[in-house]
Parts: sequence; structure tokens; C-alpha cells
Amino acid sequence: MVSATSTVQDISPCSPPFRTAAGAERPARGVPARAAARRDAALGEGILKDGGMSFLRAHLQRKLDGIFKAAARINPEVAPKGPAAFFDSSVDVSPEATADRIVGFALGLFGVFQKQHPEMDDAELAAAFASEVRRGIEDGFARARHILDGLGVLNGQVIANVDRTYELVHQKLDTALAQLA
Repeated sequence: MVSATSTVQDISPCSPPFRTAAGAERPARGVPARAAARRDAALGEGILKDGGMSFLRAHLQRKLDGIFKAAARINPEVAPKGPAAFFDSSVDVSPEATADRIVGFALGLFGVFQKQHPEMDDAELAAAFASEVRRGIEDGFARARHILDGLGVLNGQVIANVDRTYELVHQKLDTALAQLA
């Protein structure tokens, strides 16, 4: 964070841009405008290179690092695994595989939902669970689209992958939920 007493050394070259009194954006002190433009161009190229996956992966990695550090203070056994377990490069991120993971996770919650609603008969339980799962999936996709749109990468192959994943999730969910009813 930059304060009134910050020195140029306190501000990293990756500091976010600041706003002038008139509201215009300018790079952080210590970062020449050309360097900031090169950094932003490199970031944009990195996002577009693989549909934003490496950018999102790096962002999630930073967030998970913080979570695992906090968890390791509570339970030291968590520390050796760390967030790297979530980033195995062999993980298939295709729309088909992603849809399988989403549906598998959602259906895995059925037992918990069933325990929370012992008063419901099977048909009522299946209908209520389907409604809850669909609401969660709609919310999840809306949030993902919002994040990707905010990053300026919700276009081209990224939007095609999101749309295809959405379609597959609903197809697979329809099939699975029909078996519950």
C-alpha cells in the first residue's frame, strides 16, 4: 500500500496504476509509462495466449498460497501438500472434463442434502436437490463470466469454452438427475 510517506523504493514495479486528481490513470511512481505499457501488453498477451488459463491459474495459485499458509498455522499437516496439488499440469481443462468435474461435485452433495431433508420423500427430494444444484450452477457460471469479463478475456475461444462447458454441464446434469427421480 502506498501512503503519503512512501518512498520510491516502497513501490514495486508491479504496483497498480494510480488515479490523478482529475481521475486519469497513471502508472505508479518509479515505473516509467513505457515500462507500464510493456508490462500491460505482456499481461494481455499472456491472458490471450491460452485462453486466460495461465493467468487465472497464477491468480488462483497466489490466493491458494495465502490460504494454505493460514491453514498450515492451524494444522501443520496441510503444509507439505500445499496448493501445488491443485495445479498438476496433467489436469484436463477441456470443456468436457470440466463439465464432468462440476457435475460430479454437485452430485456428490446429494447425500448431504438428503441428510438435511429427512422429511422429504424421494420424488420431492430429487426435485428440491435438482433445483438447488441448478441454482448453484447458474450462479457459478454467472460469477465466472463476470470475472472473465472484468479481466477483458471473455471473448473468442474463452467464451466458446465457457459456453460449451455450460451446455455439457446441463446435458450431464439432466441425465444424472433423471436417474434420481
